[in-house]
Amino acid sequence: MPLSDTAARNAKPKDRPFKLADEKGLYLLIKTAGKYWRCDYRYEGKRRTLALGVYPEVSLKGAREARDAARRQLAAGIDPGANRKAARAARRGEDPSSFEVIAREWIEKRRKAWTPGHTAKVIRFFEQDAFPWIGKRTVTDILAPELLTMLRRIESRGANEIAHRVKQNCGRVFHYAIATGRAERNPIADLLGALEPLAVKHHAAITEPRAVGALLRAIEDYQGSFVTQCALRLARSFSCVLGNYVRRSGPSLT
Repeated sequence: MPLSDTAARNAKPKDRPFKLADEKGLYLLIKTAGKYWRCDYRYEGKRRTLALGVYPEVSLKGAREARDAARRQLAAGIDPGANRKAARAARRGEDPSSFEVIAREWIEKRRKAWTPGHTAKVIRFFEQDAFPWIGKRTVTDILAPELLTMLRRIESRGANEIAHRVKQNCGRVFHYAIATGRAERNPIADLLGALEPLAVKHHAAITEPRAVGALLRAIEDYQGSFVTQCALRLARSFSCVLGNYVRRSGPSLT
């Protein structure tokens, strides 16, 4: 049965700490020193606990909202506890030129142009495959061989596409560091051709009218980078022009 605000307010400490359970892992931990919101969850098979604040400063409603936000991160493959710890360290700004601080700053700048799913994916790739190795390093100290070692760790588990994505996003972080005066060059440029090439996948052309319409709507609704938007719309315009030409020319085309 869900916890009520009345039960949370009236709970009195006992000789030993105890819990008042809510739902989906959320509970109120009652101690002599106060009442603390906690949320248990599992990540990579391990049980973990997330602190969500002190009652009544954080209300039952606020604790549930924080729990639900954490569950959305879990659904996206992100450890909410590790993400909070890293974000807190980044906000402290102990080294404003560390790779992680700059990467998280870059993500925040790009977040409005990305879908929530894409944002979560970028964060997850950084947290799993980049921050543990280069996150605390000053960007000017990170060299190409170190980056290649990091990327080959990803390749070693057969995740070649992820390795290329991480390389691409790391390059964008270094470009951002250069633009904001915290770096002078991008070491990712030295890794040209260093990764295993991706297998090229050829897709069949779309010929069914309804499917073509769905594709055109998807291109129109795309909210990714401005450059990609322009490229997609240029391709769409070219396809429309070519289609009109083919229809007018009819059987005379050879």
